[in-house]
Amino acid sequence: MKTALFSLLLLCTAQLSQAHVVADVDFPENLPANTLHPKMKLNGAALRELYLLVDTYAGALYLEELSQSASQIIASEQHKTMIFHVLLNKVSARRLSNALHEALLLNISKHQHQGLQSDINTMLSYFSGSLKKGQQAVFHYIPNHGTQISVAGKVKGLIAGKDFYNAMLKVWIGKSPVTRAFKDNILGL
Repeated sequence: MKTALFSLLLLCTAQLSQAHVVADVDFPENLPANTLHPKMKLNGAALRELYLLVDTYAGALYLEELSQSASQIIASEQHKTMIFHVLLNKVSARRLSNALHEALLLNISKHQHQGLQSDINTMLSYFSGSLKKGQQAVFHYIPNHGTQISVAGKVKGLIAGKDFYNAMLKVWIGKSPVTRAFKDNILGL
């Protein structure tokens, strides 16, 4: 009996420490603390497909405190990191940013869009050239500062305030996410 319980405990511990794999992309369970953020945990990861045939990107959301509540995640004042891992062989960075912009329009009001237009234009300016399979776009929210955006391993800049990041989160976990399954996976449901 003790051996069976011990084996079960080992199995559960091993599963908790493993990376989460989405379309052959390993997302670690934790992002170690660094000068930008404290230790962060994987809240969820998902695959974005087009037409149920084309894998476009794998996404992951890391938080300081895990949550399955979209509204709680959006409202929280904690470090948050969204990772877009490119799965296509090559994609125009502008095409990726335009797709993000279109998804934003589905999840925020016209009034919010007008208020964020300058920030959206700044984000769009960070994307140029092309992204290749395996490269990432990373949106990291720094509490009381704003959203630091990195593309293909290069920090592009910081968009001040929380409103822009909240709008970006809504692309994945808002009322009109990229897909319902994607939202559920990001929320860890």
